[in-house]
Amino acid sequence: MRRFELLSKRDPSGGIGTGIVAIGVEFPFDEQRNAWVVLKWLGAYPGIAFWPSVDDLLEVHGHLGAAEVLWLDPEDADQDEESNAETAQCHQPRGAFMDAGRHHT
Repeated sequence: MRRFELLSKRDPSGGIGTGIVAIGVEFPFDEQRNAWVVLKWLGAYPGIAFWPSVDDLLEVHGHLGAAEVLWLDPEDADQDEESNAETAQCHQPRGAFMDAGRHHT
């Protein structure tokens, strides 16, 4: 996972202001090759939003370059592969996950 801030350099819509307007987390790629993003809006109207990718987020809220993502954590391919393996284990069907923890006698 990688943390980031959304920096608004100008506010063409007049709704979010300028400066750091949101903080977010990008998750490792899922089976559909989406790296889901959770974004927490700051300011007078806080909220939470989910996007399939940072690119999708910027398509809507980037305002043609008026906003940009500032990464707080480095991109680490090795860590992403390990995280994907751990995430895959958590996404097993519920029965398989529960059976894995049982001891059969």
